[in-house]
Amino acid sequence: MEESIRSLEKEISFDFGLNGEFSYLYGQCYELNTNEYIYRLCPFNRVSQKPKHGSSETSLGTWGSWAGSDDNKFSIMKYEHGTGCWQGPNRSTTVKLSCGKETIITSTTEPSRCEYSMEFVTPAACHEPKDLGHDEL
Repeated sequence: MEESIRSLEKEISFDFGLNGEFSYLYGQCYELNTNEYIYRLCPFNRVSQKPKHGSSETSLGTWGSWAGSDDNKFSIMKYEHGTGCWQGPNRSTTVKLSCGKETIITSTTEPSRCEYSMEFVTPAACHEPKDLGHDEL
């Protein structure tokens, strides 16, 4: 019972968007297979990388915060404190969200040493069209 309460308290502490639109991602995981690795994103939890042939999973970070600009806070997720790189920093991942019909990881890159970037498409990132003040005739 206490474990269930702790789990629910943790879940309600997350910022799932202005209208809770990202809440359905909680508890889910998505994978991207490349030639060398299987990347796994579990929103609001962690990101990992596992070689296709042997070896163990490497943490690319755990949930940190929303990191988008002031006018679009929910466009970027930041995952921090992953497995340390040899003679380097701990791994981290920036997940860029964009609007799409299905929820999938479309790409993963390592633009700088131990810093990963992931493109993630989800209907939760779609915005209602803004009313431009035009009246129908």
